[in-house]
Amino acid sequence: RTRRARFVMTRNRPPQTRAAFVLSALTTLALVLISAPFAAADASTTGQVTGSSAAAQRRGGEEVSFVIEHSLDGVTFANTGVITGKLAVDRNDPRNFRLSAARATRTSLDAASASALNALVENDGTYRVRVPSNIISAREGSYVMASLPARCLSASNLADALTLHTDDRGNAYGVEYSTASGECDATSTDGAVAKVKAGMNFRTTVSVRVPKDAPGLNPNAPTDLRGGGPVSEKAHKASQKNKQRGGKPSTDAPKPPQTFMQKHWMKVMMAFYVFAFVCAPPPPPK
Repeated sequence: RTRRARFVMTRNRPPQTRAAFVLSALTTLALVLISAPFAAADASTTGQVTGSSAAAQRRGGEEVSFVIEHSLDGVTFANTGVITGKLAVDRNDPRNFRLSAARATRTSLDAASASALNALVENDGTYRVRVPSNIISAREGSYVMASLPARCLSASNLADALTLHTDDRGNAYGVEYSTASGECDATSTDGAVAKVKAGMNFRTTVSVRVPKDAPGLNPNAPTDLRGGGPVSEKAHKASQKNKQRGGKPSTDAPKPPQTFMQKHWMKVMMAFYVFAFVCAPPPPPK
């Protein structure tokens, strides 16, 4: 009796009707259409996240340092100190940064270095310094270099100024080197040439300069002709109306192209509905 009762209950359960099938099909299609843009956005940003992972790890206030080298014979370079600074990261783009609060720690001259520098002064030679071409990741054999007459450096008692010209990615494309005062008077009051002594320290002042982008003109603005002929009457009237309403001038900028689903989503929905309606199983006979 128990088995027969269960069989009767299963037999009397109503089968899936045409309306229920269509409803489930439309629900599935709606879920697919909703999730498709998010999947495309995730796929497009995967490369950006992977490529900028190193930049994302860079934080403002992080301390970086790189070596400064000098040459006392015009051929070989030796380590003469370290330049240290803190990174100031752009809030809008973490890949952009600049070096702030830069300072130099120079090693004092030993007897051999002082003698070599005095030889440069006597021969009216040139004192050279160089730094890596990238202040974040130095590459072997890639430097930017500047020079100064050795007699000028000796006359300033080793008080010099170093100016780095970098972009917003840490690439140094130029360096300026001069005395701290910017002058060069290599002779003392009695006419003798100034010389350096062993144990003297360089008093280097470091500054970093980053170029700034000038504000660009809007090529689509009604008031920006650029020799391209008069502005259309329609664009001019639209701009004037927008100004009177307190909004920004109309630019008539071209809209980005729409995707296939954005253009034909209604047709796709109707086609799927017809397909689901036609392919639905017939209702069972009563």
